[in-house]
Amino acid sequence: MSEKIPKDFINELLSRTDIVELINNRLILKKCGKNYKAQCPFHHEKTPSFTVSYEKQFFYCFGCNIHGNAIDFLMNYEHLSFVESIEELSTIHGIQIPFEHTKNNDFYIKKQKLYLLMQKLCYLYQKNLKLDNLANKYLYKRGIDQEMVNVFSIGFSSINWNKFCIKFNIEKKLEQELLSHNIISINKQGYKYDPFQGRIIFPIQDQHGRIVAFGGRSINNFLPKYINSQETNIFSKSKQIYGLYQVKKKFFKPKYLLVVEGYIDVITLTQYNINYVVSSLGTATTIEHIKILFQNTDTVIYCYDGDEAGKNAAWKTLKKALPYISDQKTLKFILLPNNEDPDITIRKEGKEKFQIRINNAMSMSKFFFKYILKNVNLSSIDDKFYLSVRALPLINTITSDTIRIYLRQTLARMIGILDDNHFEKFLYEQEIKKRQKTYFYVKSTPMRMLIALLIQNPNLAIITPPVQILKQRNIKGLDIFLEILEICLNNPNINTGQLLEYYRNTKISNILKILSGWDHMIVQEEIQNMFLDLLTNVYNKILEERQEYLIGKERIKGLTISEKQEIWSINKKLLKNSIKKRK
Repeated sequence: MSEKIPKDFINELLSRTDIVELINNRLILKKCGKNYKAQCPFHHEKTPSFTVSYEKQFFYCFGCNIHGNAIDFLMNYEHLSFVESIEELSTIHGIQIPFEHTKNNDFYIKKQKLYLLMQKLCYLYQKNLKLDNLANKYLYKRGIDQEMVNVFSIGFSSINWNKFCIKFNIEKKLEQELLSHNIISINKQGYKYDPFQGRIIFPIQDQHGRIVAFGGRSINNFLPKYINSQETNIFSKSKQIYGLYQVKKKFFKPKYLLVVEGYIDVITLTQYNINYVVSSLGTATTIEHIKILFQNTDTVIYCYDGDEAGKNAAWKTLKKALPYISDQKTLKFILLPNNEDPDITIRKEGKEKFQIRINNAMSMSKFFFKYILKNVNLSSIDDKFYLSVRALPLINTITSDTIRIYLRQTLARMIGILDDNHFEKFLYEQEIKKRQKTYFYVKSTPMRMLIALLIQNPNLAIITPPVQILKQRNIKGLDIFLEILEICLNNPNINTGQLLEYYRNTKISNILKILSGWDHMIVQEEIQNMFLDLLTNVYNKILEERQEYLIGKERIKGLTISEKQEIWSINKKLLKNSIKKRK
């Protein structure tokens, strides 16, 4: 889809983006020489190998080889499509995407209209709440104060849509737009209604604070108790965390995130100054939720009811989260008393006691064995075998060597294998092939080195001698070099990240990305000389090939005057280049 967004616009967007700032808002970068380093977010590692270059506007991991520009980072880190990454950068810089393709442009405009409509409707819901005694009585009964109403932009939807329209003088045009975007509905009898009618409204915000959807809670106990907006172009339940925007407004990097089940749980705990509370919209935790949570904190604490349903929900969450746990990323659990939710518990026992529950949250390993040992008789050989068969596949999904080995050794002792080394040796032999890494190797050639140096240092184009002699020559990779050279000359301030964007989705995209991160072992001060030397070698190769041709022709049938002048000129140039090299 990249061809449907003007390349000039993408280039402009990248020129406005500081990749160091973009990544530093998501990871903690540390200055290391002229670059920045962090632990790679894309694979488990103990020593930081993830490097970000301000000069090149490019990131590269020497551990897992992932690399690219600001767009690539958003695509990989936030699991966005190419167009979604462009939209994200456009939102950050407050500019609109000029799609070339009408269909895509319509799609983008529709999304912008949706944001606007959601914001307008949210404002009306908030105004409506101030005028509705029944809704205010409900919030008062639940103990939600006015500050929380303002912080979470809580509103109320009237039972009758027509009266709601009259009350706030909603124009027919706005009503029609709400209908066309399926925000309000119309039944078979032609009656217009709001799916949230008669409900307290909890606006759901994305990371930029834009309203993307609503959650609604009935106040008259009609079912279902809670509903969410249907999924749209701007809202997906599996990718949205309620309350995260409010937490991030207060804390750049929260020390932990406490995940509860309901909207009111989030609001009540926040009111009691438990300031790290979020919810997965009352739906089951998804892998996307886990990734988003770990992108924003190193410790995620799940809070569930202590009954069987709560324990089972915690177990399902743990199984999904195991591959994303590491030495840095920790998962914990709080199991509340039976039939209690966080809202009830904190009101009953107060903030201090609830904070003790958070501080004493059960570790992942403790909960893992506590749950998996349920109904297991460790004196039974069959039960021990059942336990190992059930536990090992789950433990082996953990990428952290330290945690995985600790859990396996704990399991070994439980089933009666006291020799940890023997057990680990057995498991290692089973996994050794699976754990071997394979890398895509690119052989070094003078032309690839030239291309690599130019991609990594586009300013070298300025010192490149005239290239007329290079054109129309049959040297592998020369056409690519000349094309990149032309782009650099036409865009004097271009950086590596922008240069690579010209080749996205082309056949040579991957090889160019690899060359852009190639460690050529040349100190910065010698890069210019090496580039010119390599270029001279290419020139000499072309001159030598022409020289050999003319010498061969002279032996067979002689040369014309112009050809004799040419071979004299070639000899002179080769001699000159040889003297330069010796110097």
